[in-house]
Amino acid sequence: MPRSRTQKLGQHFLVDQSVLEKIVQACVLGKTETVCEAGTGTGVLTKEMCSRAGRVVSYEVDGQLFRQAKLMQIANLELVNRDLFREHDIEFDVFVSNLPYSKSRDAFEWLAARKFDRAIVMVQKEFAEKLCSRPGDKYYRAITTIASYCFAIEPLFDVGRDAFEPRPNVESTVLKITPIRRVTEQHIKNANLLFSKRNKKASTVAAKMGIDADFGQRRVFQLEPAEIMGLAG
Repeated sequence: MPRSRTQKLGQHFLVDQSVLEKIVQACVLGKTETVCEAGTGTGVLTKEMCSRAGRVVSYEVDGQLFRQAKLMQIANLELVNRDLFREHDIEFDVFVSNLPYSKSRDAFEWLAARKFDRAIVMVQKEFAEKLCSRPGDKYYRAITTIASYCFAIEPLFDVGRDAFEPRPNVESTVLKITPIRRVTEQHIKNANLLFSKRNKKASTVAAKMGIDADFGQRRVFQLEPAEIMGLAG
């Protein structure tokens, strides 16, 4: 039997009410705030946020889930059947996401170019470790440098596999993201391009970009986030 679009997206729906409540509490929503949610899903988190925030704009790319969510008919809820990460002119205070794990990098790159107050994001535990890795580490990647440069990242709590339906094969972590600085989308593209040469000598890569910089014998993947983003800019 062919898989549904929801299955292809790798979505796992949160069904543990205690975890849901912890996420909502972590958001600390105010009645004057606008929430941007990536991935409406079954709408359980969406409804809870609507009862606490002034306005919730929730994006769901899956057509079937979007049609089901439309049945909620909540006054301060706006539902959008588009890919949020292709949107540009959006204003919001709080970003909340329980996305398919495959979209985690998209979320962080998109947020890096946006103005907002804070974000509460659930990601695969391994991805959270990647975000917090250091130069030279095995999991140090372009997204590590982008996230480290743009955000203060605070792990809040882990979420077990039994909290989801269907049950994923991995553990999850909920993160609080506080913006420090913004970068442009071109800046992000350049950082990813630099990491396509992660094993090359950083000074050699810089020279090919027309930049006179001495990084000694260090490779691209051994540079600090600020150094990477300086080259990318």
